[in-house]
Amino acid sequence: MKRSQTEASSIATFIFLMALFIVIYILLIPPTDRDELLGTNSTSNEGTNEIDSEILLEQEPGKLKITDEDSIIHEISSINLYQKEEPLIKDLANTLYLEKSLTTQTKRNLIFNADDMENLERVTLVFVVLEGKGNLIINLNGIDVYNSYSTGLVNIILPKDLLLEANTLKFSVSSPIIFGKNRYTLSSVKVRESYELTNTRETRRIEISDQETGNVELRYLIYCNKNEGARLRIFMNEEEVNNEIISCSSVERKIEINKENLVSGENEVMFEIDKGDYLFNRIELETETNTDGYVSYKFPITKDQYNNILDENLDVVFYLDFNDRETKRATISVNGNEFTIDTSNVDYERDISGLLEEGTNFIRIYPEVEFNIDLLRIKLE
Repeated sequence: MKRSQTEASSIATFIFLMALFIVIYILLIPPTDRDELLGTNSTSNEGTNEIDSEILLEQEPGKLKITDEDSIIHEISSINLYQKEEPLIKDLANTLYLEKSLTTQTKRNLIFNADDMENLERVTLVFVVLEGKGNLIINLNGIDVYNSYSTGLVNIILPKDLLLEANTLKFSVSSPIIFGKNRYTLSSVKVRESYELTNTRETRRIEISDQETGNVELRYLIYCNKNEGARLRIFMNEEEVNNEIISCSSVERKIEINKENLVSGENEVMFEIDKGDYLFNRIELETETNTDGYVSYKFPITKDQYNNILDENLDVVFYLDFNDRETKRATISVNGNEFTIDTSNVDYERDISGLLEEGTNFIRIYPEVEFNIDLLRIKLE
């Protein structure tokens, strides 16, 4: 009898632990899996299998413009690209007289500043020797950089690694061999600083709307301040759309651009050269638009969704979000059924359930003023 009671107690304990384990397992698994396991559906709508809400269409149309033409022209500001050397000449002295004998010596110190060390390419010391005997010695910041007999016009390239923001040039002459005097008279002492000025690429930004769905053409003129047969590369959103050697002429350049290289919203066009000095002017990007300048979208409605709309289990709501409180006026066409909006609010919504059809549905927006649509959404609710 005792043994039978012990076995019954063990079985009861086992069943209790198993039930506890199953309860804990059900509580820990994801809700969707738990609903499926228990045969329930937390997202059912009055006994149907349709979800409570679903986005049918979501777009970012961007800025809509009124146009009677079949294209929109975006004017782009001029671009000046260059890689050139810019000289800066500094006068240090009109005249310098130097001499050295066994008993006397005349030296001269001249100071000049290097204004832009980062872009400084080269510094040249220039002067004219009116009279010379012996060697002329020139010291830059404590280091001799020149020691030679000189006459006429002299050009000395100063070592770049010795240059500082503030520089000192010391002029002297060599000692005479025995007796006598060595001397130099210099005039028009100058330094010529050469700077490498570089601006080889520039980017411009363009806003493209969903109205602009057709062919794209980029136009520009080139003016050559310094023509060195440079290579011009043009990029649209980091994709190369042109690569050529520039020839200077007043003829307008035209480039056909694949519409796939543009996006709705902000786009970047970049001009890049490898040398020379060029001005790109009258830059225009022309994009083809739909007839009457509308934006057009399509979206599907399944049979089950349409039946739920007819049974009033679901509504279809049309939303627009704007970025300002300026006036927005437009005509909206849903499958040929039109209504208008005229608002200065930052958003707009309307139930369009009665305008929809089973299958493919079409919506068009005809702007009556220029305005921006940040977001367009059609949603089942």
